Amino acid sequence: MTSENPERPGTVEEWLAALGETATFFTRLPFNFSGAPRFRLAQRLPTLPVLGLGVGLAAGIDLAIAQWLGAGPILAAFVGLLTALVITGALHEDGLADTADALGPVGASVERRLEILRDSRIGAFGALALIFSVGVRVAALAQLAARDAGLALLALVAAHVLSRAAIAWPLGALEPARGDGLGAGAGQPTTSDVGITLAVGGGLSVLMLVGVSPISAVMAPAAAFAVAWSMVKLARERFGGYTGDVLGATQQMAEIAALVVVAMCVGWR
Repeated sequence: MTSENPERPGTVEEWLAALGETATFFTRLPFNFSGAPRFRLAQRLPTLPVLGLGVGLAAGIDLAIAQWLGAGPILAAFVGLLTALVITGALHEDGLADTADALGPVGASVERRLEILRDSRIGAFGALALIFSVGVRVAALAQLAARDAGLALLALVAAHVLSRAAIAWPLGALEPARGDGLGAGAGQPTTSDVGITLAVGGGLSVLMLVGVSPISAVMAPAAAFAVAWSMVKLARERFGGYTGDVLGATQQMAEIAALVVVAMCVGWR
């Protein structure tokens, strides 16, 4: 990580523009940001948890509305998850599937794993990873929604905030595994921007969860960031760095970890 980044946003207007660029890339919403982005991802890294706040709120509100209209906890959980998938275009789920397929073969070389990452076809490991991702998240959300739709909403917001902040860890700790693609174009964030991003994500999640259960407010960020730390070690060993797919897989695993921890801890409040 570098110690300074003079091209990062400086004014409120620039940070709003940076947030718009982040939303344009990471969602399928019709924002009016056309042309080449002004800021690279590394330069607008702290906007990631803010975007997660918006995605999580939209998903959580839809979950709560579905339950208010008569949907059971499982159906409401599916509605909330579907909302997030529609907003993001399943971008991170795609990264999870590709990463799982690349990690699957035993004894494969780094070069072979990177080739698999480029393959758009989904193999057995990728399919199983998607089933696991959707199933565990729905189960955790349904458990929370069975208690109260508001709990599920807050947990969903916290999970989206934390999981997007978690992307900063591999982005700052690793070099791109390839010379092209999203990873190579993201840039190298400063140490301070990585720290700010993790702090914003952790702080927002604590605000969401402290009223749900104090222990979940502590454990959910710890679990999400532990996943990010593990992904750094795994990506360094298996891929020689990070790719866009690895960043997407980090988001997915951190989101799952946060939701599971909240679902397990909420009974202790």
